[in-house]
Order: sequence, then structure tokens, then C-alpha cells
Amino acid sequence: MGNPLLILYGSQTGNAQDVAERIGREARLRLYSPRVVAMDSYVVTNLPSEPLVVFVTATAGQGEPPDNMRRTWRFLLRKSLPPDSLAGLRFGVFGLGDSGYPQYNVMAKKLDRRLAGLGATCLLERGLGDDQHPSGYEAALDPWLARLWPALRAVSPLPAGVPEPVVTEAALLELGPPKYTVTLLPRGGAAEAAARRALAARLAAEQPQVRGLAAVVLARGCSTADSGNGSAANGSSSPAAAAAAAPQQQEPVVQGDGIADGGGGGGLAAHCRLAEAAAAATDFRRLLQAAAGAAPPEAGGGEGGGAEAAAAGTASYGPWRPYLARLVANRRITAPDHFQDTRHVELDLERSGLSYEPGDIVSILPMPSEAVVDAFLARLGLDGERWAHVELASEAAGPEGQQGLGGVADAAPGGRSPGVHGFTARVRSIVAGCLDIGGGSPRRYLFQVLMQCAAAEHERERLAYFATADGRDDLYRYNQREGRTLLEVLQDFRSARPCLARLLEAAPHLRPRQFSAASSPRLRGPAAVQLLVALVSYTTPYKRPRRGLCSAYLAGLDPEGEGKEEGEEEGTTEEVSLVRVAVWTEAGALRMPRSLRTPLILVGPGTGVAPFRSFLEERYALAQQAAAAAAAAATTAPGEAAPLSPPPLPPAPCFLFFGCRSPTADFYYASQWEEYQRVGVLDRQRGLITAFSRQHVAAQGSGLQEGQPPPPPSPSQAQELAAAAPAGTATAVATKTATSKVYVTQRIREHGELLWRLLNGLPPPPPSSTAADAASPTSTADSAGGAAATRSPAAPGAVAGDAGAMEPAVVYVSGSAQKMPAGVAAAFADVAAAHGGLDKEAAAAWVRQLELKGRYFVEAWS
Repeated sequence: MGNPLLILYGSQTGNAQDVAERIGREARLRLYSPRVVAMDSYVVTNLPSEPLVVFVTATAGQGEPPDNMRRTWRFLLRKSLPPDSLAGLRFGVFGLGDSGYPQYNVMAKKLDRRLAGLGATCLLERGLGDDQHPSGYEAALDPWLARLWPALRAVSPLPAGVPEPVVTEAALLELGPPKYTVTLLPRGGAAEAAARRALAARLAAEQPQVRGLAAVVLARGCSTADSGNGSAANGSSSPAAAAAAAPQQQEPVVQGDGIADGGGGGGLAAHCRLAEAAAAATDFRRLLQAAAGAAPPEAGGGEGGGAEAAAAGTASYGPWRPYLARLVANRRITAPDHFQDTRHVELDLERSGLSYEPGDIVSILPMPSEAVVDAFLARLGLDGERWAHVELASEAAGPEGQQGLGGVADAAPGGRSPGVHGFTARVRSIVAGCLDIGGGSPRRYLFQVLMQCAAAEHERERLAYFATADGRDDLYRYNQREGRTLLEVLQDFRSARPCLARLLEAAPHLRPRQFSAASSPRLRGPAAVQLLVALVSYTTPYKRPRRGLCSAYLAGLDPEGEGKEEGEEEGTTEEVSLVRVAVWTEAGALRMPRSLRTPLILVGPGTGVAPFRSFLEERYALAQQAAAAAAAAATTAPGEAAPLSPPPLPPAPCFLFFGCRSPTADFYYASQWEEYQRVGVLDRQRGLITAFSRQHVAAQGSGLQEGQPPPPPSPSQAQELAAAAPAGTATAVATKTATSKVYVTQRIREHGELLWRLLNGLPPPPPSSTAADAASPTSTADSAGGAAATRSPAAPGAVAGDAGAMEPAVVYVSGSAQKMPAGVAAAFADVAAAHGGLDKEAAAAWVRQLELKGRYFVEAWS
């Protein structure tokens, strides 16, 4: 038995857990006795007795700990802990983050400092992995591990006479014991029938809004029960045979290496596939938590959870307990000839009990196309209609079954006892709901697994190279840079036949995609939620077209298709969308201020404007309520009692900085912003400040390709641009703006005086003293072709946004994590320097203070 080594991780998406498990595998080779545990699954009060601990943590949200680290972090922050609480502990910290976010790796930095503050001894400088690096976090992990092992050995030597093991590349490529076992149930046996009945009852209870779902589950695939022993050597028949046995699914076919897309997402057969895959995803999530030592969630999921739901006749929805919501609308809102396909998506949460507030998140569980699933099953020789039991290898009852080529073991005729955390599902549902087979690129460990099961020597050599640190850069060029999927990797290395159990361990797992709610439940109703989704579509360096899994999935759903779905009353039907999506809601990182008298500065280029639409809709609804209350108070009849309190003041005005390519191509929700400016929700004078990066090119209509210089500005354009510039710089700005891209960061600097006053609780300056007029919606509306002027008199019932005391404004930033958040922060620092008289360092510190005081929020994604 080697020296003990505790490896604790805090993981939000699974990457930190992957790193911790890799450290554990290598530690075992170096004669340590590692334990790999999620932080909140570890009894933190035992930490002082641990001699060696490696911490691996990601950073979530606004610099927050991951979900499975929160309890441990709160304990470590207790003020009552003595400064020598961890005096006997020696540790190392590795963090995973994205340098595109302002709070880059902040949890790793905080944890490192806090452990040292409690008396622990740091063995080596913390490592910080960066997703923005071409090779991802492994570019920092490999050299950090090379320093970790000698640092550990220096304080934890081997016993006398035990030589230091020579860890060769071949040893590093060896696989440890499997984490999961997958067992096929006998065809047509009692176990399969029981699993089908249990799933039908569970889905009837969990998704009662989908009538007839249980009957489809019971009927689906029943004809395969009489197929006898006609399975292949790996215990499965071909996907084509399974499709023929279940014709109601209308499975697409695979033509060579090409993939033909299947049908649409409507109808009970599609609902059944979605519900079964979502249930498998829920159960697998519970299994992952059990593998990490975490307690299972209280509601939903798992075989026990499903049985309890069926017995109670109720369902609870939330993270990893999706609700099949009806897709109400899915329409393109960018110009038909614009390169970007952006969708306005509306979902009906009906009576799910799911709720959300402005700033919250809607999580969608995307589904791969049936064609992709079929191709994957065919590649591994799996029968998607077979039922299988998945459990932790440590809980598997009896001796481990022999692994077939398809990655499953056949159960003995008498069946087997399920593990505590196991679940049973169709193989097709496991593949579609648990593995990301057509989206994310695999991590390095998958190539290690494939190397061990590849038959062709040249493929083994290539896979072994990819699985080592020496091949890291080439792996990046082949894998991440080209966006290769799990299915594509398997098709490239055709002699590798990994078992399904190993793929569940090493392949990318299907994860929900998160979208900011773009609507307010106060305005739209509690069951209506709207999203703004841009189709991710690009070409790789080798000219391979790529599309985002979830955005392409949503773009392909058509709620306008003809069909009928059973109504609420027995025997009735109604014309409704036959398309449903697996969703749930979660708390977001952005929260509106409690006070309605706080002005909002919203910076949302592109689809980053989505959460701010929910903010502005909320303020609009509250403004309408205030206007109605004021009108009611003003019309009190003689003799009636006056209201006990004055009507509420309307919300303070908001200021939206929105950036896109042109006012005619991708100016999302332009008419809504104009209406909000008309009624004062957005400041009437300068509430909408736009940055059109291709405005002049688009206005000319000359067919210029992207990257070509636009024509020089006309005299009127030059005059407009000159008016927007600070004194003394008009000519330079006019020339630059007409020949280069314009971003929201430039608009922030141009409107520096306005922003500085708002952030310090001062009334805005007169419009003539700022650059607002030139960049206000009045000028951009005119250039867009005759939109209504934004300074028209307020309509009846409109509310004034300037009554009452002005509070200091709060800044919200939302959009891509590439360069935008850092650029916006630098722009606000420039504002502080130019209008607050601060030097460069003091201005940057001022922006950081806004963050610390809860007056500067960022929501970004990569």
C-alpha cells in the first residue's frame, strides 16, 4: 500500500473531474494510494488529518464555486476557523477556467490563498488551465503534473528499499478498472418486460402532458421479443433489423459514411424517443453523481425516482429532470440573405410548475438526429432496441461479464441483481441521452481507450501518439480545431471497437445547452418563455462544415407542421404543435436590482441582448402597472376615499448598448426597442445606442465582400460622424468609422460623460453635450430607411422615466467570452480615466470595485 493521496475536485461541466481522475490514475502508477472525491462528498472536517491533498477546481458563474464545491467552500470561509487549522496539510491547486471571462480561474486563486491562510503548506505554484489556449487546459496541465510528482515525492518518500517506479509512456496508456458495467437483458424475457412496464409508468407520471406516451413505450420494439437467439456475436442485431421490427419509428438509413437526416421532431413516436432519451440522461446523471460519491437528488430520475413518481402520480422538474415543453414558435429573425441564421424560439411550459425570472437560464437537452444515432449503432454493431442495465462496476453483482465487441455483456438467463445506483434503458436511449455522439469533441482519454481496443497497428500508433503529451498539439489540430465528433473519430479509426461501458467512461457526455430567457413572465405570462438562438455554423481550417448540436437541433424543428394532438378532454383533439423539447429552468448569474429607481446600463451585442430583453420587458410591465395606478389615482371620483399611499413611481430609465452588423440584417427586436424608448423604459433621448459594424457597406448595397473597404462616406454621413466625436477628433473619427468596424466599446467611450454621471448617481447631461445625438436611434433609424423618430411625443399612457431621485446605475454585460467582456471592462476604465480624472491603474481598480459592490455583472459564453 502506497502513501495516501487525496484528490478533491469541484466540477461544473465534468472537466475538473476528468483532470482529477487522470491525476488519480497516474498517482497509482507512482505507488500512491489515491482517493478521487468531489469536494462536497468529502467530510471536510477530516481535512486537517490529511497529509497530502491535490485540489482541482473550475470557476462557475460570476466567480463562484462549482455546485459540488459550494458546501466545502462555505466551511473553509468560516471566520471561526483558527489560522493554523490546516497546519499539517500540504497541497497543490490546479484550476480550470477561460481567460475570456473577467473572473478567470478566480476560484482556484481564492482556494489557494484560503488554504495558505489556514496554515496549509503549498507544494508548488498553482496551475491555471485556460480554455482559450489552442490545446485547452491540458497545455497547462501537462507541465504542472511534471512539477507535481517530484514535489509530492519530496515530502512523501517511498519506504526504504522501494525503488522509484519508472513510469513509461506505455504504462501511462494502460487503462484502469472500468467505472461502469453494461449488461444486456435477455430478449423477450421477464426483465425486459418489467423494464418496459416500469418506464411506461414512469413517463406517464413524469410527462402527463404528452397523452398516449405510455402506450407507445409498451408497444415500441415488442416485435423484437420473439427474435430468439438471432443476435450477433456481441449480443445484438443490426440497427436495420431493429428499425424493420419497429416501423412506426420510421428510422432514417445510413448510406455508407454519409448521414441522411431523419424526419421532423413531431408525433408520439418522436415524443417517445425524446422522453426515453431524457429519462436515460437523468438516470445517467445520478450514476455520475454516485460515482463521484455525491448523494442523489431528492426528486426525479433513477429507477427509484421513476417508481416513486409513478406511484405518487406527480412530477417535479428542474436541473436534469426535464419537462417536455411544446414548441410554440421557431422563426428566423435575421434577413434572408444574411449569413447568420438567428431564431426567435417560444416554448410553452404549460402546467409544469417551472418558473423563471428575468436573468434566469433555460436549459435544453439537445438530441442528435436519428440518422446520427443509427450511424453510431451501426459502427459499433449495437441493436438500439435491446434493453441494457448500466451500473457502477463497484456495485456489479457477481463476476464481471465478458465484454463483447459492441461493449455490453449478456446477462445470465436468470438475470442479475441491479446495483444501488443502476438504471435500465434501451441501448438507443443510452446512446442518444448519455453520449454526445454528434456534438462536442472527445477529450484525450478517449484516444487512450481507443488505442487499447484497436486492431490495426498503424491506428494503434496514431492513437497512442494522440494520447500522450508529445501529441497534444497534433491532437488539437485533428480534434478540437476541426470540431471532430465522437462518431467521426470512430469512423476514422475503424479497427477500434470500444465497449459501451468504456465509452460511457471516456467519451463526451451529452450536456444541456443553456440560453438566457429573453422574455419576462410578468409580461408574457408564467408559462411562456422565449429564447434568442443563433445557429452555430462555421467551416473548419480543412473546409469541413460544422454546426452546433443544440442550435442545429432547434433550427430543424418546425412547430408549423400539420397534425393533431389529443386535447384535455377525452376524445377531443386540437390543432397544436406536435413538437416538444426537453427543458428546465435554472437561476442565472444576472439579477435585476431590487430598486426600480436604479438605472440599468445594458451592454448586449448580438444574441447577448437576450437577457436584457427580459429585463426591459419586466421594466415595461412594471411601468405599465405604475401608469395604470397613477391613472386610477387621478380619476378618483368626488366623495371617494383617496388612496392610502401615492401610486408607485415608474422605473428608472435604461440604456441599451446594442451591436450588430447592420440595421437591416440582424437588428434584433428593433421595433420593440423603439416602443420602449417611446414610453420611457429606455431613456427617450439616449436609451438605445447602436454600433453597426457593417452599416455603411450594407447601406450602399454594392455587393462588397466581407473584408473589402467600403466606399468613402457621403458628405451627410461625414457630418453625422463628426457630430458623434468629441471635440477636436471629428475628422479622425469620421474617417475611421467609415472604413473600419464599429463596436459597442467605441460607443461606450463616446458616451463616457453620460455613463460616468449615471454610475455616480448624477442626472444625465443635456444631449447636446455628449455624442449621443449622432449614435442615437434617431440617426440610425433614419439611415435604416425611415423608421419612426425616437423623440416623438410620448403616447397616451406613456410613463416618464425621470421622476424621483436618481440612484447610481448598475452595469450588465452579456455576450461572447472571446474578447468582448475584457474590451467592455477596458472601455469603462477609459471612461473613468477620461471623466473621473483617474490614472490607468486607479480606473481599472474602479471597475473592479463596481464588480465587488454588485454593480457590474457579466454573463459570457465561449
